[in-house]
Amino acid sequence: MSEIILKVLDISTVLRPSNAHALVLKEDGPRERKLALIIGAHEAQCIKLARMDYQTPRPLTYEMMAHVLSGGGLHIEKAVIYDIREGIYSSWLHVERPDGSVFLVDSRTTDAICLSLLMHFPVCIDEELLERERLHGISDDGSCYTVSVNNVSLDMLKKAMDDAVRVEDYERASELRDEIRRREKGNVC
Repeated sequence: MSEIILKVLDISTVLRPSNAHALVLKEDGPRERKLALIIGAHEAQCIKLARMDYQTPRPLTYEMMAHVLSGGGLHIEKAVIYDIREGIYSSWLHVERPDGSVFLVDSRTTDAICLSLLMHFPVCIDEELLERERLHGISDDGSCYTVSVNNVSLDMLKKAMDDAVRVEDYERASELRDEIRRREKGNVC
């Protein structure tokens, strides 16, 4: 398995009026492929604060976790994004003990990214997963792109369908309905 290092590029709002955001990650290499993770408002805010190195009056969860890890003599070598199912990416934290042995911790990808911004370890992705899920159709100014339908959770699809019906975009609503039915029948790619 070949791993590619990713860097946080941007956070933007998607699927208005919902509070979903696209966290855009960029390959740290010559190809500069991009990946979007659809995240909630809370996760977006935490990542923005971590990127700014903003000190809150009381520690946030990922800051507390960083203190626990370092206080216990543990070091995170890297985070690896290894899978996506129904819009949710899965990640492993590779944690090194003081004796040099390494163990894996299952993590929400957004938590791994927050920790990486605070503790300065790389976030990697399996190259095949990046190639399959990378952004396509990026506009010249980078403001518009096509996100893989795998990036969007079932709940978000339902909200988007409701929004499409509300604005009378019935063609879009029927496309979303078809994807929802496909997922509910368990026919997920």
